[in-house]
Amino acid sequence: MGDDTRTAAPSPEDALRSARLLARAEAAVMALFTTRVYELGWTVRSKLSGILDHVSLSCGAGHSTQVTPVTALHPKLGSTIVAAPAGSAFLMETGMTSLGSFSMALEECKQCARKRWEEAARASFAAYAIETDLRILADAASSSGFPEKEVRCLHGHEFTITAMNPRAPGRVPGSTYGFTTGFDGVDDPCVTCRGISQTPKLVEFRRRAREQDVMILDAMSDRIAQTVRLCCVAGHLTSVGINTGLKRELLCARCSGAGVRPEPTVYYVVTDGAIVKPGISSGDGRGRLDTHRIQHGLGKIHRLITDLPVGAARAVERHVLDSLATHGIRPVMGFEYFDATHIDRVLELADGWIAANLPQRK
Repeated sequence: MGDDTRTAAPSPEDALRSARLLARAEAAVMALFTTRVYELGWTVRSKLSGILDHVSLSCGAGHSTQVTPVTALHPKLGSTIVAAPAGSAFLMETGMTSLGSFSMALEECKQCARKRWEEAARASFAAYAIETDLRILADAASSSGFPEKEVRCLHGHEFTITAMNPRAPGRVPGSTYGFTTGFDGVDDPCVTCRGISQTPKLVEFRRRAREQDVMILDAMSDRIAQTVRLCCVAGHLTSVGINTGLKRELLCARCSGAGVRPEPTVYYVVTDGAIVKPGISSGDGRGRLDTHRIQHGLGKIHRLITDLPVGAARAVERHVLDSLATHGIRPVMGFEYFDATHIDRVLELADGWIAANLPQRK
């Protein structure tokens, strides 16, 4: 090959698809969107224009929502597409999966689905009571707005329960219903019976912790599904579910070689407009961020700090959470999901800790 051989630089046209192909792709997205809207019973209430433009939808009961066609097909797809300079067409990242392989993200009206679930759950409560050996004694005063009943279990324990079947298919019950059962109604509805059945395992967990010189760092509740932090005689700081720990020879996850996760070296802060979540991860953090975006809609990244020294990610997380708690800022969900009005405070705390302890990262 001669010295005068040159590799031609890619032209701007090589990086873009032709206007005709882009227009066809956009039309395909709109066709998929309108078909999905029809299948789920929505009605389009505004003009359909571009795939990145907001569209107003309403259900048969009058509930409304706003979506963009491309994000309605898949949240991740919507975050990787930007408007093309021409306006109506769009650009997609090189190597992006084709539209046909994505599952639809637009769902039926949640309020209507919840109402249908509540009606089915009320109607099947009597059958649920028979199935779980509950005797219905009387109606109970309700502060939640949902029907409640005074019941007695097979062992004579009397208590009040939400008069709706938590096992009714079609929806996972939320905590607002006040069920005494666990996730999806799989546990015994009688809290007293459940506590009695779990007590031996709780006692055994404490006994084994003493025998193995393991310090339990969290206050234990009456739930064997609880996860507690431990410090073993070797100084390992780990966490384990009580029920899971009883299945191991050693309670300490590191000493037993089970469930050891990579040391987190990533700190991030993401939001969805209503909620802000700070957190830690390992690697490049993208897998965890994808999970937050798909499961909770937390798609806006405000901080993504990678390659932190060992221990730094946990330290900045602890500093942020402890400082928020000190100032009376409580999570609205779980332990790390806060109201988005506190985002400036979260970022200020994280940036301040990193500036003070890792000045080379500035």
